[in-house]
Amino acid sequence: MKRMALISLGMWFIISAALLAQIPRQDVMWAKKAVGNIVLDGRLDEPDWAKAESVMVVFGQPGPLPTSGYRAEFQQEAVTDPTHATVKYLVKDNQLYIGFIIPDSSVVGSQDWARWDGILMSIKDRASANRPTDAIEFVYGYWFPEVPAGTRPRVGASPRFIGPRYGNFTDTTRTPAQIAVWDARTIVDGASNDSLRDRSWTVEMRISVDSLGYNLNKPEGEIIETNFSIWDCDYLYEGHLDKISTTRTHIQSPWSNANSDNVIRLYTRPDVTTNTVALPVVAPDVVLPNGANKPEPVIDGYLNDEAWQYAYTFKIAWADSVVRNGYPGVGPWRSGQWQPELFGNPRPPVLDPLTSTVKMFFRGTKLYVAADISDQLIQGTNNYDAMDAFRLLIGDRNAVDLANAMLFRSLIVQYGPNGQAIASDYLPTLVDTGGTAWACRLKQGSTVNNYNDIDSGYVVEMAIDLTKLGYNSSLNDKLLFAGIDIFDGDSFQDSVANYGTRTWWFREHTGGPAAAWIYMDQNNLMSVKQNETSIIPNTIKLLGNYPNPFNPSTKIGYSIPSTGDVTIVFYNILGKEVARFNQTNQPAGNNSFTFNAKGLASGAYFYKINLKSGSNSFNSVTGKLILMK
Repeated sequence: MKRMALISLGMWFIISAALLAQIPRQDVMWAKKAVGNIVLDGRLDEPDWAKAESVMVVFGQPGPLPTSGYRAEFQQEAVTDPTHATVKYLVKDNQLYIGFIIPDSSVVGSQDWARWDGILMSIKDRASANRPTDAIEFVYGYWFPEVPAGTRPRVGASPRFIGPRYGNFTDTTRTPAQIAVWDARTIVDGASNDSLRDRSWTVEMRISVDSLGYNLNKPEGEIIETNFSIWDCDYLYEGHLDKISTTRTHIQSPWSNANSDNVIRLYTRPDVTTNTVALPVVAPDVVLPNGANKPEPVIDGYLNDEAWQYAYTFKIAWADSVVRNGYPGVGPWRSGQWQPELFGNPRPPVLDPLTSTVKMFFRGTKLYVAADISDQLIQGTNNYDAMDAFRLLIGDRNAVDLANAMLFRSLIVQYGPNGQAIASDYLPTLVDTGGTAWACRLKQGSTVNNYNDIDSGYVVEMAIDLTKLGYNSSLNDKLLFAGIDIFDGDSFQDSVANYGTRTWWFREHTGGPAAAWIYMDQNNLMSVKQNETSIIPNTIKLLGNYPNPFNPSTKIGYSIPSTGDVTIVFYNILGKEVARFNQTNQPAGNNSFTFNAKGLASGAYFYKINLKSGSNSFNSVTGKLILMK
């Protein structure tokens, strides 16, 4: 696959030729803009197709990094005719065109699971308000669920458009609206569903991606998020039971109906056409600095070592679109959050949303990762959906899963029921093999499983020996694939108000939904200190309240980025509003408000601050205070 463009959408950088030589991104392709017309006839004979970027899909060979793979669907079967296909991409007028050239000696289908040739694909729906954005399923193949069991489908039958949004599972009829969004033509060199040898099937597909929230005409370009797998069943009707086999070979993720594994990033821009000779090169999502010129940090939970001041730094925050939209590449859409239901209860309001600062760098063969997590109620539990924890998800360069794709390891530091920090998932294994260390420290005034005080949070610090994850002393290709997920559980005297959340950067768990492409640059020695205020736009900052606990009055401090009208809203532990105050024309900078809780019962309360400044609106995180009469 050719090297791709150096862009974080809407942002262009210049990098050295030496760096370009080391970071060809295999999770990226360019979908060039066709300069001529494309006729949807399955032939792929227009000149633009000859100039399109392509990816090879080969069973039995490692696919593009990091999560491509292959497997035999039924492990006891020998693979009789392995897939060796070519897939091409073009765009024009908000249409995505895909060409599949699939050599195959047996083009077949049936009503049985996996006994068919087909293409399973998803495109992520940018029109979705969910994060990560929803996976929209496009399945096209020789699956015939309406055919009676034991009956062969009609010889020469065409592939099916299988739904649910733009096709149908049980019949071949589609509405004009469905066809307008998605259509395809197929040519078989041979005949489908017979017992004779075939040579190939070729698919020319068109998808109107503007229906999924993409705009291919934007000058800064788009990144279409997709993935696919090619399914191949052979010798189904030849009468040789020992030769029947089914395989699937996938690029980044095999599944069409889920946000799993990863996505292909299809970069497209109006000025990048089939006449473009030198394609731009896409930069890594992250270039990690090398801490070799700084003293080695002490892993103690205190981030006062000099190297941490120069680390790559970003935020993770619950329900903060400003933070998430600042992530590189597809990070704004693959990163996300989730609030599970606890014990069958409806999801209550999140009164103390997660905010954290994460830092990363490497030194020698070690990856250093730290998180400063703000949390007003720290709890320890073995309940996965309710715990407070930090999880690093990292690709093991020496291990694959059942689909021969890179295996991701989950390294968790969490608080247990006894209030102590513990290592879980794969982290204890790394520690036991030596070279890996971790620490977790409560910040000042914080306790665990004490619901009657206000905590400030905790700090996690890790040093991961990458040689225990398939790297050699030179760090192989210097590529790292990772994501981070932070758990935040809060419990109250009224259990109906209990909740747990997970908020992640690129990857939620070992199965996806994406992986950041990270380059460990040996030449990028630490020289520029991180300025966190330049990473996150100005927001409202809560400065705490005093006294706390209080009776009946307390002074709340806060800082606002610009002059405007401030609204302060107070809630009880059930999320019900109990008081609201408006302060007009407040100056930028530090301000205060005295809250008198006369008439309210003793207990914990929460507050949020909103600022309206001209056409801009800002919302604070949630503060917590204790009324004790």
